[in-house]
Amino acid sequence: MPETNSENIRSIKIHVADLRLGMYVSKLDKDWLDTPFLYQGFLIEQIDDIVQLEQHCEHVWIDPAYEPEKTPGKQVLASRRQHQARYINKISMPKEYQRSYDAFYQARQTTKSLLDDIVLGDAINTEAAKRTVKTCVDSILRNPSAMLWMSKMRETNSYTSEHCLNVCILAIAFGRYLGKDDGELELLGMCGLLHDVGKMRVSQEIIDKPDKLTPKEWKSMQAHVVHGRNLLMTSTGIGYTVDVAYSHHERIDGKGYPRQLTGAQLSEQTKMIAIVDAYDAMTANRCYAPSITPSRAIKNIYQDRGTHFDDRLALQFIKMIGLYPPGTVVELMNGLMGVVMERHERYQHLPKVLIARDDEYQPIKKKLVDLSQTQDGSLSRRFLIRNDHPDGYANIYLKDFKDYLQAIE
Repeated sequence: MPETNSENIRSIKIHVADLRLGMYVSKLDKDWLDTPFLYQGFLIEQIDDIVQLEQHCEHVWIDPAYEPEKTPGKQVLASRRQHQARYINKISMPKEYQRSYDAFYQARQTTKSLLDDIVLGDAINTEAAKRTVKTCVDSILRNPSAMLWMSKMRETNSYTSEHCLNVCILAIAFGRYLGKDDGELELLGMCGLLHDVGKMRVSQEIIDKPDKLTPKEWKSMQAHVVHGRNLLMTSTGIGYTVDVAYSHHERIDGKGYPRQLTGAQLSEQTKMIAIVDAYDAMTANRCYAPSITPSRAIKNIYQDRGTHFDDRLALQFIKMIGLYPPGTVVELMNGLMGVVMERHERYQHLPKVLIARDDEYQPIKKKLVDLSQTQDGSLSRRFLIRNDHPDGYANIYLKDFKDYLQAIE
């Protein structure tokens, strides 16, 4: 007989064997941090959700009053099972890092040159842009962790070009997770790479201003979406990027700019770019705001779903990127520090971590630890993650791991 949760009269306690698609889980019979679920309270959208709940819980509480906008049907579930079977990592993260390291830095240089040309009044080099995107797609299809790691290796005074390439990489990885085909991934990558080209028509003084913009300056900054639209409309063969560049600052609730469009008026590509654009911006040091950790960024996206971001796509992005994406500096419960190498598909809060500092922040011999081993007791729970930090914390910089990763057989 189901029991009512005294803390919330709407919640009902049921056995995990009674769970069905479309139910909203509001509480577990254990701490959320001891499970792979990224947020406290979620809609059961696929069979895999039920399987994971059965592995970690005996009872859960559901909220029967929750009314999702749309419960996924068999076709959606089948599609997601197909993408999970289709896109498997074809190569290890270190091997892909070794294979794509030079290509990544060439892509970064090409992106910078492409934007510099626009400042000088030249046309967008669409062929160079397409080659860059193709390089990213090929790498991400083999194993997305390497490009995601490298995208977090940031340099000073290169924010806009790095941001454009990072949004490209995140968009492709997001599309891969959603099961998009190669052509769709290249389209998403181009939309990400060129989404901010309009900023090349905005005064650099305004872009680099660390203080709050005046109303006139803010209006000039907002105009970058119009400049981007105009630039892309004059370029041949990439007309599909125009709408994304023009609309990526719109919001689902109609409170964005420049046209105050609502969610129903925005394309899926625009909604996806809006999410990855915000995520990369939040996790980077900008002239007017310091970076925040990946876990804080996804919490912000989760809180803004349904208002700023598309609800379904925001939840999918959170599942894709995870609490601790590759390249995240983490501090463990035992005080050791390191960098996330690869995430675990089932236990997203238990990735593989490359340990690099002792509990006094002193360098030690690097060692790769699989935190998922805490599940069977072969690794102490003192190796669980306590906090995540930005690149550079405790003098841990991703660029310093190049020789180690290049040397892995």
